[in-house]
Amino acid sequence: MPSFQYVYIPADPSQPPEEKTLVWKEGKEVECLLDEIKAHFARTSPVKTPAQQAAQVAQLRAKLPAGAAAPDDRLLVAATSLNMVESIALLPNLPVHGFVGVNMYVDDEGSIREAPFNARASELATLCGKPLQVRGDAFLSRVLDDGEAFRRLDFGANDLSSSAPWVAAARAKNAEARRGEGAQAILQRMQAEGAGPGPASSPSPADALKQQGNAAFKRCEWETAVRLYTQALEAESGLVAARNNRAQALLHLQRWREAGADAEAVLAAQPDNAKALLRRAAAAQALGEHAAARADLEHVLVLEPGHREAALRLASLT
Repeated sequence: MPSFQYVYIPADPSQPPEEKTLVWKEGKEVECLLDEIKAHFARTSPVKTPAQQAAQVAQLRAKLPAGAAAPDDRLLVAATSLNMVESIALLPNLPVHGFVGVNMYVDDEGSIREAPFNARASELATLCGKPLQVRGDAFLSRVLDDGEAFRRLDFGANDLSSSAPWVAAARAKNAEARRGEGAQAILQRMQAEGAGPGPASSPSPADALKQQGNAAFKRCEWETAVRLYTQALEAESGLVAARNNRAQALLHLQRWREAGADAEAVLAAQPDNAKALLRRAAAAQALGEHAAARADLEHVLVLEPGHREAALRLASLT
């Protein structure tokens, strides 16, 4: 069976970094590592105290738009109980790098749980031009992702060296990113790095931004994905796919009203878009608007009678 190497950096400084091998099943290459890391954090991360969870619920409430319906407490508690992994692109998978990137994975709630400071992971991120205060254990892996093909590549203990070529490339590229780029600058850079042979086959500025948003989404970088999809829509407001994808990213960020609004706009243009219906239903359900969620889920089942997710979610509302 296929496998790849990745590296585990414990927060405990007395434990050495460890090179690990993960064997993945056919069709599970994208999610296999995230599932493994989620299981690790479920076993090892500090349990949130009632006070920490209450504070997190209060933060979620504070983020709700003015006038939004108050969600059921059970939904908010469930939202804070999700075991999420934050993916940090140390080396972005850009054309100039052959679409190969290096990602760091950490506990999304490491700070909330007051997990121990991971000095080695923090130092590595800083060397890569992304100064972070990593809390808890960290993992590193390498991927090839050009937006069409996705493949996990080996990342071994030797790659942890501060003099490794990928570290220097990451530092240079992250310094460039901090200077900021507009839509036209992104397009020009993609052309210069070989994203296309010329204007005839190059994506529009909006499409270029959408593609970058898709790449960020695959890395579970929800905030970055939302920002890039928003820039794509500012360049071309009718880009339905970008708006639909932004709705899903907003759901991951628990920004229910905004996600619902994006899905609503997609459905205004494409009333039978099943993904948008599912996303509007998810937002409505999170906000306690069960009748609206039920109507959208029933619509999905009319379009696709065998849709398992829609059927399960509809059953949960009855």
